[in-house]
Amino acid sequence: MKKTFGLFIILLTLILASCGGVSTASSLIVIEKGQSNNNKEYWIKVYNPNNLNKEETFKIMIKEKMVWNLIEEDKEYFAMYSNKGDNPRVLEDIQH
Repeated sequence: MKKTFGLFIILLTLILASCGGVSTASSLIVIEKGQSNNNKEYWIKVYNPNNLNKEETFKIMIKEKMVWNLIEEDKEYFAMYSNKGDNPRVLEDIQH
């Protein structure tokens, strides 16, 4: 069992490293939701409640409208998001 878990961690690390970006997982509180004028881009504005500076908010882009519809403002989630270079952060996974 330990060998399988270890191999999983190594494989996951290699996959994330090959993507060229940085993935982050943390607790987040959603303070705002929004969408572009043409309804093709969806985003949430969040902050990390574990960060001492709660004033520090940032946007995370969401690829699927169904996911965006399920997210509620003023709720805490555990999320994984990627950040590649100058591109905006993109949601990879979210759990309530």
